[in-house]
Amino acid sequence: MTAMPHRASPTSAHTTTEGTIVRGPVRHGGWRDLESGPPEPHQHSIPSGEVIACMWHLSDVHLCDAESPARVEYLDRYSDPDSAFRDELGDIGTYRPQESLTVQVAVSMVQAVNRVRVGPTTGVPIEAVLLTGDLTDNAQRNELAWYQAIVEGGVVSPRSGSDEASSWVGARDAQSWDDRYWHPDGPPPGVEPDRPTALFGYPTIPGLVEAARRDVVSPGLDLPWISVYGNHDGLLQGTVAIDDELRALAVGDVRITGLPADATPLITAEAISDVGPARYIHDESSPRVRIPADPGRDFTTPAMFARVTRPDGAEELTYFTTDVGGLRVIALDTINPHGGWQGSLDRTQFTWLQRELALAGDRYVVITSHHPSPTLINDHRAPDAEERVLGDEVVALLLAHPQVIAWIAGHVHFHAAIRHGDDVSGFIELTTASLIDWPQQGRILEFVRVQDSGRPEVAIISTVVDHAAPVTWSADSIDDPLTLAAISRALSANDYRLRDSSLRGLRLDSSPHVRNVAWRVPDPFA
Repeated sequence: MTAMPHRASPTSAHTTTEGTIVRGPVRHGGWRDLESGPPEPHQHSIPSGEVIACMWHLSDVHLCDAESPARVEYLDRYSDPDSAFRDELGDIGTYRPQESLTVQVAVSMVQAVNRVRVGPTTGVPIEAVLLTGDLTDNAQRNELAWYQAIVEGGVVSPRSGSDEASSWVGARDAQSWDDRYWHPDGPPPGVEPDRPTALFGYPTIPGLVEAARRDVVSPGLDLPWISVYGNHDGLLQGTVAIDDELRALAVGDVRITGLPADATPLITAEAISDVGPARYIHDESSPRVRIPADPGRDFTTPAMFARVTRPDGAEELTYFTTDVGGLRVIALDTINPHGGWQGSLDRTQFTWLQRELALAGDRYVVITSHHPSPTLINDHRAPDAEERVLGDEVVALLLAHPQVIAWIAGHVHFHAAIRHGDDVSGFIELTTASLIDWPQQGRILEFVRVQDSGRPEVAIISTVVDHAAPVTWSADSIDDPLTLAAISRALSANDYRLRDSSLRGLRLDSSPHVRNVAWRVPDPFA
């Protein structure tokens, strides 16, 4: 493509304590436009004291090569609201109408990070950005290259295959029209609108598909970043272990468009298993279309991911230790490489974690990983592989080390928090919403030593921040990447799978009690 890279218009990013974005009245098909909402103050009084550290937390960016033939979008229809298989299969999550706009959202979040430079309650400079995995969507090299350009700064080319035309399933000139996908340009002549448009009120936005493929300039993060390995960074669709056959599919010129002949949709469960093994379910009878091949869609390796993302530039391991202010940050690799989208540790890494905790001494410790502890349930392994360590054992180890004050994770795509321990010692485990699903937010975490309750404590103060795109958007300005990011946010707010009921724990809205809040844990060094 020869067009000049798009530069985002100026932004006025702010925290949600200054103003929020909310869903407006219900319109045709249940669609709800977004509008500005009132500020959301912190749930508790904000303490003052000695600041230990201040950092951003972002998660689940899911930079998605939406044109890749290694994706299995066709499975997602079996979790549609009218699917007879929804209750048995749950929310599948292999297709999202906003999946072609992930680069623009990520750049919009970079702009927000660069605008908010100090802790909202302490006023101290923010020291780092922690990104807890699923930075890519399909473990592809081009997606990882997009991530590197976004955080380092540079031109991002969010497309694959042909430079001339999109092969995304939502493109109107795709070889096989499928009304289960949203087509922003509308239907071809003589064809009825697709189901998201006709049934759920999705808009028609002519030109969006090609606008999403144009080069975007990222300013890069102005802060150091810490990147954690997620299941979508190392497994195909976050679930299936990569092999040579799947690699050939990714770089090749064939897209699978449906189930094998005579297969029941219940076979989908084998492709989306939370505990391994998991497999792609196509065979020679599966329907397919031709698309442009692209060697750039080859898969990454753990060493490639580490080389791009580790703060020390090492590439031996995808788990490591680093420091942020007065915090010792221990980053874990919770992917199960044998398959399944839930996590676990191998015994070697668990032994390493024991050693790192012992070496932390009198430093406050923050654990970080992609998977939170309740999702470390995947004990599947090859016959000759090490046993897998699950969440209960990891939590028990951390509780034996009082210097652990927090565990920061992602994976579940919504804001949440749980407390481990008691009034004497313990830690807060928290997750932050994703940048692909509503509400597409990050959060700032300020760690402060306080004594205002009659005993020494560490306050962990959370402030949620929206990315920098405007609340509303116009189809006349889709040349602006921030407009595309705003459209993505509106699409995520209208996810028709989650409007009436939620399966597999997914939800549209979190509780205010896990957004702008000040958690407290006993100070282990008092």
